Parts: sequence; structure tokens; C-alpha cells
Amino acid sequence: MDYQIYAGPDGDELFSASRTRILDAEGLAAGNIALNWSPDAGDATVHHLRILRDGKTIDVLESTKFEVLRREGYLENAVLNGNLTATLQVPGLQIGDELEIASTIRRKDPTLGARSFGFVQLPLLGLPGAFRARILWPESRPLTWRATSDVPNLEEKREAGRKELIYDLRDPSTAIVALGAPPRVNLRRTIEYSDFASWRDVSGRVWPLFAEASALPSASPLHAEISKIASSTSDPIRRAEAALQLVQERIRYVYVGLDGGNFRPATVEETWTRRFGDCKAKTALLLAILNELNISAEAVLVHSLGGDGTDERLPTPGAFDHALVRVRIGDAVHWLDGTRLGDRSLAALSPPLYKWVLPLREGGADLEAVPASPPALPQTITVLEVDASGGFEERAPVKAQMIFRGDEGYAIRSQLSALSAEDAQRAIRAFWDQANGWMQADTASWEFDQQSAVLRLSVAGTGKLEWQGSEERGYSFEIFGAGFSPPAEYRRPSEQDQAAPWFTDYPAYRCWATAIRLPRSGEQWQWEYRANPMHLTMGGVTYWRASDLRDGVMRTVMSRRVTVPEISSAEAEEVNRLVPSFDNKRSQVYQISSNSLPRMRIPSAEPPFAEHTDWMTSQPPCNELGTGSPNRL
Repeated sequence: MDYQIYAGPDGDELFSASRTRILDAEGLAAGNIALNWSPDAGDATVHHLRILRDGKTIDVLESTKFEVLRREGYLENAVLNGNLTATLQVPGLQIGDELEIASTIRRKDPTLGARSFGFVQLPLLGLPGAFRARILWPESRPLTWRATSDVPNLEEKREAGRKELIYDLRDPSTAIVALGAPPRVNLRRTIEYSDFASWRDVSGRVWPLFAEASALPSASPLHAEISKIASSTSDPIRRAEAALQLVQERIRYVYVGLDGGNFRPATVEETWTRRFGDCKAKTALLLAILNELNISAEAVLVHSLGGDGTDERLPTPGAFDHALVRVRIGDAVHWLDGTRLGDRSLAALSPPLYKWVLPLREGGADLEAVPASPPALPQTITVLEVDASGGFEERAPVKAQMIFRGDEGYAIRSQLSALSAEDAQRAIRAFWDQANGWMQADTASWEFDQQSAVLRLSVAGTGKLEWQGSEERGYSFEIFGAGFSPPAEYRRPSEQDQAAPWFTDYPAYRCWATAIRLPRSGEQWQWEYRANPMHLTMGGVTYWRASDLRDGVMRTVMSRRVTVPEISSAEAEEVNRLVPSFDNKRSQVYQISSNSLPRMRIPSAEPPFAEHTDWMTSQPPCNELGTGSPNRL
């Protein structure tokens, strides 16, 4: 396989050639030929397609032609990119044949012009064969390149007014990556190139595209919409919320990559007229509205998966796949994404998960790091109320709730709202019954708070608690949602990079609250419990638990909160050291003889137990268990 890139003065030429021997029936799939390119940016040329068999050469193109399709393969995801695909099924291909193909795709972005940027990556899996990557460019052109550390001895060569890089692999073994490491650590066998001098250069080149698209004509019908927002409130927070709601809910999302749309946003008028647009179009529209409302805002480029390692890459527009708006109101910064749905409150917006952003400004701007900001409130909360006062053998009345905050809650709400009321209730009951086999849900309901994007699923029914013991020996019960599983140890095979960091499941944050009204003990027994208080942080995860037994009710609250996106190898080793001593004993309530001395219980030092009946909702970090209902505990 041979990959060659010529970064010329009139765009890039991407040449690829391969010669493959068909060894078995599965290998015959190599005869399914497809080439994909954007007609707005260039064209595609097939140099040859042939079969080598028994010392003879069969020219496939003499008898078979490519069929060109405009199939828009991602329409189901609301994507219009305008790409063309040339397809051909190689006739007569047999096991033992060798198949050769060579083609060139020419690319000149209609928006950015003859700017060159991209990368080439050779196979990561162990494969028999020969592989080559070659990059050429005019000696007079200021093009920069960078290779990963596993591409050794790569040097520029000069010949006939050109520079070139050549990287050869022969029968490569599989590239070794580090298990559990962030993406930037595991980039392998890659050469990237760019003729952008700096991130400021990228920002300054893209900024005019958004400035032009967001210019609002004086006769635009949008002025009437903006006047409605302005007359409804003078509060900049409320105005920004109204502007975001307008863009999210009245402009549907459709990616448009036609006619140079890969980087150029549609104009405000285009987007408002056709009522659809992609992230660029929605960003330009939101900028126009906020500008008219005198709210400080700017477009920023981000990578939808966070952009880990962007600062280690060459400056290139290809490092980003998403655009949104950064708003500053007072001392607060808000990230407004027009492609989302359901964002009614700036205060309820989830913290950004982007590690790097590139602001678009006149004259350019540098790449900026975005500090990690873990959620202040739990994303999910599970609340259980069990009334077991009827006795050990009776089914206990149960009330349960799950509270979802943010994107997950909105997604579930969208699914439930598409169902009839009866089907929605069935779905919620089935969900609870499946997740809690001891319980049977008889009634179910759901409600969604649009302003705070909080969904509450509620069920009521009965459950058979699995009490252990007897009247003679006393009873005990392991408390639902009150015991932590120890973290898994961080281990990698010895051949992998032991010094590489580890990523976490940031920004996970979950709470559990349980209240059990216990059966009467009688004179022979009294209730005690084992649920040690916990406030421990290890490996970027904070574990917290508090408990209380009072007035015949056992109460527990616990949370698990991930506060950092990754940890160092040293921190991982510290976790491994602490795992054996991790308090993973499940919390338990049990009876002891009234004649026995009560055991000494070590009081919780942090946070202190409260005396009032709604003590759970006063305890950090679970002081926002929902919208008031947990106070009943």
C-alpha cells in the first residue's frame, strides 16, 4: 500500500495505490471498490484497476466502468455533504488473484482555498506486506510537519525544488498502545502536516466567515423576534436564555457541507428562511441575535469529543468539528450550543467537557485551555422509601424515584413524551421491575421541569425484603443503595507504557438515598446498624456516605463523584495501594438483644449529623436530592 500527498500551490493531490493478494473467500471482499470525494473541492481519477493472474494482467476497466452515486449516506443523521461515490464490483475475481488499484483525489477547499493540512496514518495492526507514506511540497512553501514518536528517523529530503518525507514499514507488528490512557497518548504511526503558521493564523482565517454570516440585514424579519426578546426583559441572562431557546427550538439541525459549507456557515437570512442549519449556521444566527441584544459573545471552535491533545497538534482547522458561542455576562462565562435541545436556563447548563477551544477573532486568537469543572449537582439520584413496619414476612409498601439532570433526563423525556400515558407508565414500571427484582411497581408517573432540565420518574408498589435471621436469633438486612464497590485496580500489560496517565469516567456524579421504616422490635430486641461514615477521595473520585437510625427509621445517603478527567500513573499506583483497605462492606441494619450493651459507634466528623428530620437534604454533597420530595424521608 502506497499513500502519497502532494501539497501543491493549487491544492492537495492524494494518491493511493495498493496491490493485494486474495488468500481466501473472505479476501474476495477486496473486489468491492469505492472512492469518495467532494466535487466542490476537486475530482477523482482512477489510474488503473487490474487483476494479476498466472503471470497475466487483466485490465478491469476495459470491460467494466465505475458508477458514480450521490448517495448522501448520512441522511438519517441529518447530514448533507454533497459527496460523490464511485463504485465498482470487480468481475471474475478469484482466490489466488492479485488486485491492483491506483487513484488520485484532488482537493482544494472552496472556502479556505489552497491551504494544506491533514495527516497520514499507516496501519496499526500487525500485517504482512509493505506500506509507505510520502508527503511532498514545493520547497518555497512554508509547510510544517510533525510525526509521532514511533515514526523514527524521519527527515526532509530536497530534490528538484521540492521537499519530501518518506516513511516505510515492512511487515509491521501491531502498534502497542497504553490501556486506559487518554487518546492523545495512543496516537501511533501518524504524520501530520499544515501550512498554518499558528493557531492565531487559523482563528484569523476562519473568523471572517462567521463575521460575514452573522451580519444582520436591516430589513431582516429577525429584528421582530429580537425586539420581542428585548421588550420581555432587560436582564441579560434572561435575554441570552431566550435567544438560545429560539435557535435551539425553531431551527432544526441539519449538517450542510454543500458548496463549501464544510467551513463556511450559512448566512443568518439563509438559516432563518429555511429553518434549518448546522452548528456553524446556528452559531452565526445566535451571534447575530446576541449582538443586537448587546450581549458579549464570540464563536469558538471545539472538538465534540473533547479535543484531548489538541495543544500537541499542528495548528489546523481539521482539529475541530464543532462550533458554539461563548457568552460573558458579568464575571460568568456560559457556553451556548445551538445544536442542543432543552437548554432553558444558563445556570442549569452542564459544564463544558471541551479541553481546548479556539476563539474566532479579528486578527486571530490563540488556543485556550478550558479548566475541568465537575458538576455541582448529581446527574442521577435514586431515592427509596420502604415501609417495613408491617413485619418481616409481609410485603412492604415502597415509593421510589429516580431523578435525572441534564442530557440524560432530556433524552428519556423525549422518549416518554412520544408514548401514550399508559405506555409511558408501563415502560417506567418495567424499568423499575427489571432493575429491582425484589419490587413490583403498581403505579408510575413522570414529570419534567423544563427550566432546570430535571426529570423525575416515580413508582409506588410493594416489595419483599430479604430479611436474614429469625425471631429467636434476631433479624438483619443489607440496606439498598448504601454500599460502595471498591474501584478496580489500574493494571497494564508489562509491554505497555506504565508511565502513561489513566482516564476516568469524569464527570460522573451520582447519589443514592434510602429510608426504611423498620418492623417493631419488641422488648427482646433493639435495632442497630453498620454503615461507617465515609468521606474519601482516591484516584480523582470522592466517595461520601452518611447514615442515621432514629425513631424506627434507618436512613442512608451516599454519593460517588468523579472530579478530574484523568489521573497520573503515580495517582493510579496510590489507588492500587489503597484498594485492599477500601471500606466496601455493605451497610446493614440488624437486631441485638436488649440485654446486650450497645456497641460504640464512631460519630461522623465530616459532615456532622443533623438533628432535624430533613437531615439528608442538608448534608453536602447531596444537598440537592431533587425538588423537595426527599424531605419526606
